Amino acid sequence: MSRSAPFTVPRALRRPLKRFERTVATRVFSSPRSFERGLALWPPLAGDGVKVRNIADDWSYGEVVLHLSPLTQNMHGAAFGGTLFSMTDFLFGTLVMKRLGRDYEAWTRTGQFQFLSPGRNGARMTAEVSDELCRRILDDIAADGFSNVAFTSVITNPDGTVAGVGQQDLHVRPRKGREAARTPGAPRGVDPTMKAREPEGMTLEHLVTAAAWRAWGPAGTGEHGLLTSVLSAARRIPSPEDQARHVCGEILSRGALTRGQLRELCIPDRLLG
Repeated sequence: MSRSAPFTVPRALRRPLKRFERTVATRVFSSPRSFERGLALWPPLAGDGVKVRNIADDWSYGEVVLHLSPLTQNMHGAAFGGTLFSMTDFLFGTLVMKRLGRDYEAWTRTGQFQFLSPGRNGARMTAEVSDELCRRILDDIAADGFSNVAFTSVITNPDGTVAGVGQQDLHVRPRKGREAARTPGAPRGVDPTMKAREPEGMTLEHLVTAAAWRAWGPAGTGEHGLLTSVLSAARRIPSPEDQARHVCGEILSRGALTRGQLRELCIPDRLLG
């Protein structure tokens, strides 16, 4: 059976379409209200019932709200998992770029999502970009040429239950500079002068999971039931720092590891109680 060739835009239309895309993007991002209206019509989000609301005039705050319908819910009457993940993906980075200005760009570098309960109609996620965070990002860029920002996104149902928690890293850099000039996909060179930063976000979560395995896994006491119980409780705690406090508190209170052993895993002292 022969296959039809994929559709391609005629060469004569490519440049006008690019100009049209730039014009639409400029207008959509021209103000918080235009951004809300524009994304209400953007097929990837509008088709899933995902709406943006209450964007602050200075772009420091915004909300993502889920509106389910028979066409956007699964067989259980809840949101599809991909829809929940998409709610955590775009708003924080947009707020960061708008707060920093046109000289900077940002995108989600990596992410993960914990599904905790069904996402219902009216589920909501908020994002905030404070002045303090903006200063930190600019300080990191001044030192290293880029900033990787860990952030947590919590989706809450109208009844207060948590539908899911997203953990992501946002990569921020100047539009022009040594990082932007690097060939896309090429490995970054090793720079031994770069300052080591305290683990946060997903990195901290992984370190804490490693600590639990060291305490109760095959190399530790072998108490698999305790390992599973502690990590199961931790995954329902949205903040990676609070997760670390919980897991390390259980480890220390049960004498499974010492503070020194937890420090060897690069878990910050301030999270050890």
